[in-house]
Amino acid sequence: MSAESQTPTTGDRRWRDGSEDLVVEILRSARDLSSASDELAAHINDWPTRYHFDRARTNLLQPLDLRPGLRILDLGAGTGVMSRFAAERGASVVALEGDARRAEAAALRCHGLDVDVRHGSIDEIAAADGPFDLALCVGVLEYAGDEPAGFLSRLTEHLTPQGVLAVAIENRFGLAYWLGANEDHLNQAWLGLEGYPAVTTTTHTSTVRTHSRRSLAELLTGAGLGSQRWLSPSPDYKLPTAILAERIYLEPDAVELVDQLVGPPIDRSRMGGRFEGDERAVNRGILEAGLAPDLANSFFVLAGADIHEIDRLCDPSVLAWRFTGDRSQRHLRVRTIRSSNSEVGRTVDRRPTHRDVATKPPTQLSQPASTSWLHLDPAERPPEPWISGPNLEQLALEHLRAGDQSGLAEVFRQWTDIVGSLTATQDVAESDAHPFLPAGRRQVLPGDHLDFGLDNLAGAGGLDNPVFIDDEWVAVTGVDLELVAIRACWKLAAVAIESGTRHRWPLKTTVDDLTIEFLTLLPPIGGRRVIGPDPLARFYCAEAELRVIALAGTTSDHLTQIRAAGRRSLTDRANGANPSTGLRGWLSAARRRRIIGPVLALAARVARRVG
Repeated sequence: MSAESQTPTTGDRRWRDGSEDLVVEILRSARDLSSASDELAAHINDWPTRYHFDRARTNLLQPLDLRPGLRILDLGAGTGVMSRFAAERGASVVALEGDARRAEAAALRCHGLDVDVRHGSIDEIAAADGPFDLALCVGVLEYAGDEPAGFLSRLTEHLTPQGVLAVAIENRFGLAYWLGANEDHLNQAWLGLEGYPAVTTTTHTSTVRTHSRRSLAELLTGAGLGSQRWLSPSPDYKLPTAILAERIYLEPDAVELVDQLVGPPIDRSRMGGRFEGDERAVNRGILEAGLAPDLANSFFVLAGADIHEIDRLCDPSVLAWRFTGDRSQRHLRVRTIRSSNSEVGRTVDRRPTHRDVATKPPTQLSQPASTSWLHLDPAERPPEPWISGPNLEQLALEHLRAGDQSGLAEVFRQWTDIVGSLTATQDVAESDAHPFLPAGRRQVLPGDHLDFGLDNLAGAGGLDNPVFIDDEWVAVTGVDLELVAIRACWKLAAVAIESGTRHRWPLKTTVDDLTIEFLTLLPPIGGRRVIGPDPLARFYCAEAELRVIALAGTTSDHLTQIRAAGRRSLTDRANGANPSTGLRGWLSAARRRRIIGPVLALAARVARRVG
């Protein structure tokens, strides 16, 4: 499809977020249009731009073996990121999008690849266009109107006899909604749970419907897709940080395992709503009760007539995929956890999510592969044994919930015992100094212990010491014990506040305040106090420099974000970029209104051109 030929039509089918014109402008001028583009990610400043340009969008497709020779239909392709990802892996894609402006963006995003972008509906796909081996239906079924069964039946007509349909959709009865998060399409709490009462909808949203696990399974079976594999993206399918295969809930240690992989089950910064309690503890209770499959926030279902083809597309031995955070493209990784068998126990392997990017020389990337002081260990390693049992973070949170100060102190004693055996006192020369190792006389840890947080010490609670499981980041001349300790305590404080973990301090205790409380629990190492004066200021500066390398961006921006995160408390857990509240949320909703939406879009275009 020629991008220039696409203009909105009277019968345009659209669900716009108000950013389409901006997205097209950005894509027209961008040099790197890849699915993990740092250049595009640099334009993220609100939820719509994050949705279109975030590097985590295509994590959803990582469990699929997208390979050359596959014919894929991407239904409701949006601005083209999923189509781009599939084509980067050699598949041939027909991208169908009902909104002309988004179709124009998709054509720009997929330029030069084997992607045929169409503006239209499923009824306009001809038999000659297929048949397809795989159809992607990501965030589309909820807009199928009052006849989702008919929509699915028409869609399956375009699949080969062994073809697979991949459906991603919010769960009408997801945990996030039970804990007060806003319904994703109507931007209000409880409405899906209530059955989408007509008085709460508009003309454009009156037929929006999500489904329970049972009703979605029945719809797929009714369309002739009786073989199904259910995956649970967390916190949802839009920007998943973990994807769980349903069989993980049958593992004997499912509670600890899933809690480690998922952490806080809700991203309040974009899901909105409020719950005065410990969301991570609630999720653990649901796991213990066996309710997790029905209460997943989102579903990603692979459905077809042939289970063997689903097995070929998605490895049935995998229990979960766990992704790194919002790193720059060269540093994106996934950990794949596979189930045990008779010869080998449960294993985990690491690999880049974008192999083509991970092997490019630094001169071809918008961000350097490393600096003089920090690098990421080799992208791929042989599979390693999975260390079962809780990690120290989980034990610390358990003691926080119980108000058990002595138990919490014991966790920190374990941490210092381990780290003390690895520490050496050194005179650090200026030539060896870096943000996490200032010059002078220091207690120094090996360089691969930069991320020696409580969450990375697994197998706790047994007779043996916990095992360090995440040594990817390496500072070549070592790291300062004090800064590593502050970082470990700050990370624990941040995850406790994000999860809503109850503790013995006042509700307005911030992440920074809690960090200081944790630091006081650290016993001396080698007869010396671990922490000196004014610890947070020094940590902020070092962490900002680390994030520039790991995540891209600027030092000043990261300092601002770290300080904002440090001010959060149980009374203000999601300050920052919540897209569902305040002026931004109102504008986002207003842009979807029939009359005011075009006016706001025109005003935004004029403002950008004037600016």
